[in-house]
Amino acid sequence: MISSIAIIGGGISGTLTVLQIIKQSKKPLTIFWFDTQNKFCKGYAYNTFDEGHLLNVRANNMSVFPDEPNHFVNWLSMYHIQYSAKDFVPRKLFGDYVLHTFESLKNSNPLITISQIAEEVKSINKTDDFFEIKTHQNYQAQKIILGFGNFLPAHPRTISKEYISSKNYFQNAFNVQLTQQIQLHENITIIGSGLTMIDVIVSLSHFNYQGKINIISPHAYIPQAHQENPLPSVDSFIDSKKIYSLSEILSLVNKQLKKAKKDNLNLHSVIDSMRPFLQNLWLNFSLDEKRQFLRHLRHKWGVARHRAPSQSMAIFNKLKTSNQLQLIKGRISDIISLKSGFDINYSNQQGKQQTVHTQLIINCTGPESDYSQLKSTLIQDLIKNQLISPDFIKYGLNAQKDGYISNNMYTIGPPLKGILWESVAVPEIRVQAQELGAKIICD
Repeated sequence: MISSIAIIGGGISGTLTVLQIIKQSKKPLTIFWFDTQNKFCKGYAYNTFDEGHLLNVRANNMSVFPDEPNHFVNWLSMYHIQYSAKDFVPRKLFGDYVLHTFESLKNSNPLITISQIAEEVKSINKTDDFFEIKTHQNYQAQKIILGFGNFLPAHPRTISKEYISSKNYFQNAFNVQLTQQIQLHENITIIGSGLTMIDVIVSLSHFNYQGKINIISPHAYIPQAHQENPLPSVDSFIDSKKIYSLSEILSLVNKQLKKAKKDNLNLHSVIDSMRPFLQNLWLNFSLDEKRQFLRHLRHKWGVARHRAPSQSMAIFNKLKTSNQLQLIKGRISDIISLKSGFDINYSNQQGKQQTVHTQLIINCTGPESDYSQLKSTLIQDLIKNQLISPDFIKYGLNAQKDGYISNNMYTIGPPLKGILWESVAVPEIRVQAQELGAKIICD
């Protein structure tokens, strides 16, 4: 009989799992819940310092419980009536909601004992009967859930590496020291042009930054804006019983986009209507098809699939129109550290080598997903001891679609991105948590 579970990670993946265990367990259970940063319930994503950082999903689809779709909206109506179901609310506020939900429920099941441990897990060893979790002391649990969440981005692949140790290079775009440093410089460069870049631009505007902003990216794709579109949506066009190849899906999507344009339908609804089917589509692609997608289509898909609130994009467009912001399409080859800042060497679209000088760099290239490259002591120890391994496309952990890694060890959320592709947002993770919670307390 299972009596103890250890959950590694205090962000949204770990929190939703804890909530489901509280709701579902009908037997005594001890949860050891670890978070190095002591950011339980919020993690990095919802512990932001800036009220201008908004959710990229409307409030009506952000309940932490899949069977209570209005849970978040009802919370807003009680505590923050200025927001409606259709709003993109501040991420910081969503973090308050998750924390409030946990605090409200943590003592609701007398069978559950929760120990929140703000210590770094340095190693996990498996014996015949349990896992031994080592921080500066030892804990024992019969089951392990790895809720790692997202990691910081990889450093740009460059010849020189000195820039990495500079106080003016920020690997973490949400480092609170960044707001103080930015004001000291008249020229900054953001590497990467996705949703994290938009958050940084919002913060720069919020703090009235007046200097020059460069954004450099190999494709220079910019997120599209969410909009209240009055046009009708397309009809669902994915057959849930059919197995599609990548080329068949591409052909089908292009056909639907042309039809939507011809019939004056909402183009965004073509991609949105695919969301319930994306995990199964990805699961049925061959390994070669997945690699082909990552090599040729990943960035275009990201633009189509992951959109930003219109008010955030309006800030970006205003800075770009005023020429305070410059968008550079280029592939970085080197970053040279200088007394006055950095020289970023890159090749443009024509392959010509060019240089942009900057005083501060912010890395917004997206989280590192190749676990073999992560510097985490725990992860490298787990790999060394063969308790985990990277998946075949190096986008997360090798696991089954339900999160099963090996006997009594599971994962949830972003580590399953290589297996499920859609595994980083609350609407997907809350379903995983509900199913994983049921599974681990019944085994």
